[in-house]
Amino acid sequence: MNDTIAGQAEELARLASLIRVGLAEAESTIPTINELLAELADLGITHFEIEGPSIYCRVAGASGAVTDDHVVYAAVLVMPGGIGATRWSADEYMERYGDSNHEPPQLSERFVPFEECPPVVRAVLSRHVSRLVGGLLRDFKVLAP
Repeated sequence: MNDTIAGQAEELARLASLIRVGLAEAESTIPTINELLAELADLGITHFEIEGPSIYCRVAGASGAVTDDHVVYAAVLVMPGGIGATRWSADEYMERYGDSNHEPPQLSERFVPFEECPPVVRAVLSRHVSRLVGGLLRDFKVLAP
C-alpha cells in the first residue's frame, strides 16, 4: 500500500477503473442472460439455486469507526430470479458457513436482483456468471440431445 498522497490517488484511480470496466461488462451481458433465465423459468425450470462465493463486504453503517457490523454479498443464480446476489449480515454469513450442521437457507429469501445490487457488486458479479450458468447447464444436461 502506498502512503503518499499521489500514490493513494493512483490506487483510487485504478480501483475506480477496475469497477467501471467490470460494471460495463456486467451490464452488457447479465441482463441478456437474466432474460434467457426468465424464459427458462417460464418453461418450468424453477426452485433452483446455485451459490457462488462472497464477492463484496462492507461496513453496515457509514463508517467503520461507528459500527463493526458488516454486510456480505455473495454471487448467486436463483430460478426464478436469475443472476444476482444474496445479502447477509456478517454474523449470519459466518454462522451459515461456520456450522457444518446448518440447514441450507432459502437463498431466494435473501436474493437481490442484479438491477438492485450496488454498482460495485454488479461489477464483480460478471466474474462469476460463467460458473453459475455452467452449474445450471450441468444439472440440466440430460435435456440436451
